[in-house]
Amino acid sequence: MSNTADPYDAPSPRGTPPNRARGAETRDRLLDAAEKLFGERGFEGASMRALTHAAGVSVSAANYHFGSKEALLRATLLRHLEPINRRRLERLDAIEREAAGQPLILESILEAFLRPVFDERAASEDATSRFRQVAARIYSDPPEVVDAMKRELFGPIMIRFVDALSKSLPDKPRHEIDLGFQLGVGVMVHVISGHLVSIPSSKDTASEGEVGALSDESLLEQMIAYMAAGLRSKRTRRGIRS
Repeated sequence: MSNTADPYDAPSPRGTPPNRARGAETRDRLLDAAEKLFGERGFEGASMRALTHAAGVSVSAANYHFGSKEALLRATLLRHLEPINRRRLERLDAIEREAAGQPLILESILEAFLRPVFDERAASEDATSRFRQVAARIYSDPPEVVDAMKRELFGPIMIRFVDALSKSLPDKPRHEIDLGFQLGVGVMVHVISGHLVSIPSSKDTASEGEVGALSDESLLEQMIAYMAAGLRSKRTRRGIRS
């Protein structure tokens, strides 16, 4: 972290306590601006000067709170990821206790991973829509710093869930489970970022249950079924999955 002093953290001339509330407000404004600009422009497209201008704060204040653009991106992602991942692990812990050492049902593992994302999406649509845009953009950004950050933020949770999936699918190689799970995560990012598109029918009329009109619960159920089918599938010698 930069050694630059936070202008809101210094004591007043009369020795009154530092204004921590204003410092916290500055930090939140930077995170809000980062969610918007990182989502719109990606990591490399959003300069630190543009971020601080959007937040209405100085570059020195941004350096004090985060130290670098990389640290600001990390904090932006953790703002929503930490509660999501905590609930994921709580759900996984609960079904493991209930199973008492027996392999878990595949769909239960997938629901433990997916449902917290949909719960977060339903809890605060405005805030989480910005986060979903950042998450989708980060997955498409190539910079090495972003790749390293994805491994740091998502690696431990992925390992924990792949461990559980491997016990549920003991006859399947772990590397295939790992790949299948990552493919499923890609679908999840596509769905939660709002990129689903309804394909018009041959008559170009809206049909009942078209993709764009599905409820979150219906989407969640279909995602679980889709990921479970992919993970259970077997590959033939010619590489064709059945």
